Formats: sequence, C-alpha cells, structure tokens
Amino acid sequence: MHLEPTPPFPDLAAFPDLLDGLPGIRLATDATGQAFVAAQGAQVLSWRPGDGRERLYLSAATGGLRHAGEKAAAIRGGMPVCLPQFSDRGPLVKHGFARNLPWTLAECSDDTLVLTLRDDQASLAQWPYPFLATLTVLQEPDSLEVRLSIANTGDQPFAFSTALHTYLRVDDIRNARLLGLQGVSYQDATDHCVVKTQQEAQLAIPGEVDRVYMAPPASLQLLEHGHAPLQISQQGFADTVVWNPGPDKARSLPDMPDHDWQHMLCVEAACAAAPVTLPAGAIWQGSQRLSLA
Repeated sequence: MHLEPTPPFPDLAAFPDLLDGLPGIRLATDATGQAFVAAQGAQVLSWRPGDGRERLYLSAATGGLRHAGEKAAAIRGGMPVCLPQFSDRGPLVKHGFARNLPWTLAECSDDTLVLTLRDDQASLAQWPYPFLATLTVLQEPDSLEVRLSIANTGDQPFAFSTALHTYLRVDDIRNARLLGLQGVSYQDATDHCVVKTQQEAQLAIPGEVDRVYMAPPASLQLLEHGHAPLQISQQGFADTVVWNPGPDKARSLPDMPDHDWQHMLCVEAACAAAPVTLPAGAIWQGSQRLSLA
C-alpha cells in the first residue's frame, strides 16, 4: 500500500512567496544571497550565493503541490528530503512520504529557516511509528547548510533510511568532474547493486550513473570548467549517492526535459546502504553543506 496524502497546507499564510507557482519562503540578504524553501517537503529549491549564479537544478516540467487539497506530486529538483525510505529499498512509496507532505514552519529569519514534520493518521497508516523530523536551513555568505534531525517520539525502536537528494545545477555535465571518491567502494544500482571500487581520481559523467558510496570522505569537490569549485560536505550521513539519469532514462522521466540530464548532478548525503535503527526517545542528526571554494 502506497501513501497518497491529500492534506491542505497547514498555514498557507506562513509561505507567502512563490517559485514556479510553488508556495514557500525566500531567504534573501545582501550579504548571503538568496535561497527558496518550499512548503512541500521543506524542500530547498533554489540557492544563489553572492555571485548570483543558481547552484541547484529545478526541472521546468516538475510537478508539485501548488494549491491546498491537491494530491502531491514530487518536486523534481532542489534538495528533496527522502524519509523514512531511500529510493525503492523497502515497501513504502519511492523515497518515502516526507517529500510529498506540507511541513510546518517553526522559525524564520533573514538567513535561517526551521520546518517540522510530525506523524499523523495518514503517515501512521503507512509507517506505524511516531516521529518528529526537523529541517534547518542556514544561509551564510557563499554557503548553504541543511540540517536534518529525526526524533523517535514513540516507545518502540524503528529503522529508517534517508537522504538529502541534492540536485546540483551544472552548465554541461560533460565538462564537470567530481573529486574525492577515489578508492571508495560503492553499490552500482545500474548493475544490480554489485559492489565496486572507484579507481579514477575524478569521476566523469558520460551517461547514467547511480551509485551509493559507502563510508565516503566528509568532503567532495565538484569542478566545472570556467567556475570556482563547489565544496560538498556532510556529517552524520553514512553514505554519498551520486546520480544522473543519462540520456535514455531522462527521456523516460515525464517531469524532466529530455536534455536536462546534461545540466544536473545529484550528490546526496544519505543513509541508504543500510538502515538506521533509532531507539525510543533517541534523535538522529545529519547535515550537508554547499560552499564556494
């Protein structure tokens, strides 16, 4: 059974801004640049640091919850929160239900946003565990940090997998390289999750790539010709996922233009290879930080 929630936004007045028709909140200061966080999924959809260049990919054909009471389609791009399941590695809807639900605004300032998601009748029917998820967005000069915490508010342990499914925008993926994964073992989802080890120092993306790197370094670099490197750091997450659909799979995605595989690369902070078991009353925390080198 897959969860298809149809709740209204808890308070549309708390999300006064729009990006491509999606309600949310825009963080903007002269010192830190701009970011946009959607009400649906607490999903960061845009980040423009001080240089004004957009660093996150958002599909022009994306679905998403634009009006109260609609059934939620996933938003293709930005930084989706996968919870309580990563991908189709379990019985729940792909990537879990959290990215399709409206989150509640808890705190907002010029450079900080905090949103929460609690269990409700619909979530408990699909995943029978009380929880509190908190997402904190911190915008600083030339950096964006997203922190995710999961609290087990029930009296039984539960297991979950999760990810910040970050879509990075690139001018041309064929001119981009990802550094830092040489010698790291990964599950290759394009080859039945066979475990392999990356040999090259710089990962090129000539076509489809779908890998779960296990025990990766805490920091990677994305290099693009003509641009300063982007530093990608994570804490608390056990894995790093690298994904690009390539040309053939992109043509099968109805919410992504066929050629957009050339303009994005997902580098995701994740707990995907093995689930996290969280005791009753415990809190798990993880974060991902993007910064200009």
